[in-house]
Amino acid sequence: MEHQGPTTWLLKLPLLPHSEEYLVFNGSIIVFLAILVFSLIANAAIRKNGNALLIPSRKFSIATVADLLVEGLYNLVTGVLGHHGEEHFSLIAALFIFVWFSNLFGLIPLSSPPTNSVDTTFALGITSFLYYNISGIRSHGLANYGKHFLMGLGIFGLPIAFFELISHVIRPVTLGLRLMINMHIDHELARSFGEIFAWLLPVPLLLFGVLVCTIQAFLFAILTTVYVQMATEHEEH
Repeated sequence: MEHQGPTTWLLKLPLLPHSEEYLVFNGSIIVFLAILVFSLIANAAIRKNGNALLIPSRKFSIATVADLLVEGLYNLVTGVLGHHGEEHFSLIAALFIFVWFSNLFGLIPLSSPPTNSVDTTFALGITSFLYYNISGIRSHGLANYGKHFLMGLGIFGLPIAFFELISHVIRPVTLGLRLMINMHIDHELARSFGEIFAWLLPVPLLLFGVLVCTIQAFLFAILTTVYVQMATEHEEH
């Protein structure tokens, strides 16, 4: 499909490819650099004022927003996984941060968020898929992890196992498609309404966009958490 409208600034950056086929790559590089800079600033702030940051400030700031997001995600992960939540929090948080920054990147005029492409969202889905299956194997052992697909029915559970395997195989696809379609629709709607009501609704649309971007990042993290829980849970005796 031919590119319509103004040319994105992502194809005009120095040191990065200027070809249309590298649009997602360029966007991913910018998101990675943004996360890196944010991480370095946050690390420096924690080292300098670590004790002061232990008590959340009542004033609105980037630190307050970051604290709310991290605490909310941590409580969600540990609420689902229990005391094992800390073990898996780093990977789930990394997925959340990348998805969130990528989604927010799409709110910048003439940009193209990495999560607007199936290449990126499928890669995220596959990462989640590999992680929760590896976690399940580490938790149960390969043989016992394979047996849980039989639902405790032995050989009679083979038909169920067949459909369970199909369900697992398509999870990277469903995770990727859900994220890509939701973000594509959100950014297309925001762009369309922004063009129609350019001088009337820019701020409410941006605020709504930030909310949608955050919700979609949380949804991806929640689904990954649930899959990890299903893969690692032990039967009660």
